[in-house]
Amino acid sequence: MSRLWLGVLALWLLAACANPTAALTPPPPAPRPAELSLRAGFTAALVADGLRGPTQMIAGSDGRLWVAQLNGDENAGVGQVLSINPNTGARRVQLDGLYKPTGIAAHSGLLWIASGRDLLAAPIGADASVGPPDPVLTELPFNGRSNGTLTVTPHGEILYATSGSRLGDTPAPGSATLWALTPQDAANPRSLATGFKGAYAHTVDAQGRIWTTEIGDDPIDDGAPPDELNLAIPGADFGWPQCAGNREPVTRYNGDAERCAQTRAPVALFPPGATPTSVAIAPWDETVLLVALWNRGEVVQVKVTPDGDNATGVVTPFLTGLRNPQHLLAWRDGSLLVSDFASGAIYRITPE
Repeated sequence: MSRLWLGVLALWLLAACANPTAALTPPPPAPRPAELSLRAGFTAALVADGLRGPTQMIAGSDGRLWVAQLNGDENAGVGQVLSINPNTGARRVQLDGLYKPTGIAAHSGLLWIASGRDLLAAPIGADASVGPPDPVLTELPFNGRSNGTLTVTPHGEILYATSGSRLGDTPAPGSATLWALTPQDAANPRSLATGFKGAYAHTVDAQGRIWTTEIGDDPIDDGAPPDELNLAIPGADFGWPQCAGNREPVTRYNGDAERCAQTRAPVALFPPGATPTSVAIAPWDETVLLVALWNRGEVVQVKVTPDGDNATGVVTPFLTGLRNPQHLLAWRDGSLLVSDFASGAIYRITPE
């Protein structure tokens, strides 16, 4: 990936000195919980290890933790969905032979899978078994790696993104967009917001607000743009490729101040190449968002303050010591689950 997948993984990242999918056998030893550095008042415990490139985690229909993993080289087509008992670590394979499964969601009796540039759906049986997947949407615009994670909204829609690709100085049709679809009319998704290079991860808070990360892995005038946390609203334009960061014009793509002033401002910025692969509402504080920064090996917290129809955020450290934190999931017991792509481990973070 020009920034992310140049060395070990993660799906869409292109230019950042790491390749999230190459040579996943065997994974390096997982850091022990005691080796992690956490914000005061929190503890860590190991839930599972020995995974091979875990991507998204969800609460499964059987009460277990379901995890998608690449299970080998990103192009090998050997990805899996596992179900794991978070108390014992016991696991079973639900689906096998998947191509780049980076996102999963359970909704309307189906397991939805973001698979490369396709969206698949597989029936979930009464015994939580999963049948063969069928294509729902195919040949979606993407960056050559993946279109990221999936999110189910309280209104019953599934959010997914198509990474930005260009035709000259403008996005290719259907790319750079956050989409919402209903299972009953999955062939006709609606465009929710545009102007994203890589809206890889998203979450919905108790108020129904949609938060999304932006992986800006596209060169700009002075090198690489910062990555972003955004609050998406219907019809919002976040400016890519003419605008980057805090609505800054990118002259190489004919951006100008007038155009960028009309785009939506980010809530918070992260360093170039940080690669935010997940965002979650903190289970212990709904005004705090937690963001996994893949290339920096850390999870940060963003304290958000409403600002009209947008918000502003203050970023502070929360968790360090991981190799490549991939996905964050608020669990049923009020804890936070954190997966580490490189070491194949999942940790439970609990307030003391």
